[in-house]
Amino acid sequence: MAKAQATQAPDVSTSTERQSDQAFEQIKRSIILCRLAPGTSFSEAELSAMLGLGRAATRAALTRLGDTGLIQPIPRHGYVVTPITMASVRELFELRLILEPAAAALATGKVDIARLRAINSAPQQAVNEGEQLAFIDSNRAFHRAIVAATGNRRLFALLEDVGDEMQRLVHLGLFGGASKDIERRAADRQHEDLIAALASGHPEAAREAARRHVEHARGLAIEALMNADWPVPIG
Repeated sequence: MAKAQATQAPDVSTSTERQSDQAFEQIKRSIILCRLAPGTSFSEAELSAMLGLGRAATRAALTRLGDTGLIQPIPRHGYVVTPITMASVRELFELRLILEPAAAALATGKVDIARLRAINSAPQQAVNEGEQLAFIDSNRAFHRAIVAATGNRRLFALLEDVGDEMQRLVHLGLFGGASKDIERRAADRQHEDLIAALASGHPEAAREAARRHVEHARGLAIEALMNADWPVPIG
């Protein structure tokens, strides 16, 4: 008589973890794209229903998002999407000025120059929302390629969080408006300068090119906040 074969139980923990990861990415994307705008408050139940996510997966994702700084818990009331303030933007660029020039120096002699040039050759003129999103993604890929070339995983993780915050500023409109094409061309030239510095093999030249690029972006962001048509909190 044949023995009955045991049926292997599904790995519930793996399934739950996968759902949590999916919820994390979906909520984070909604925040970065400003579909969940800065300052928006919500409960776990409201967000779960809005995005069609399971409550357990939503709860785990929100805990992780709190660690990134994109949301803040409000005891007994839920959560709020971290507001964008003058102080938070200044802090963000201070961090960029510490990390990105150092990353460029470390990446000198290691980064794939041909790949950087290919990424930077993407069209700079965006005539619709799809092309605008593609431009933003290519800009992120350019900076990510440089940091990845350092081989420093901690530095990469830090600048991934910084990149998420920067993309939120872009989607909020701080790098757009009537001058957006001029700004894109300026960014393209600065990228070319950074590529040339990285290709030269001189770490200090790459450090300086990265510093100038971040300083330029900081000036644009602060000016946009000062001229914003909505009240921008100071701190």
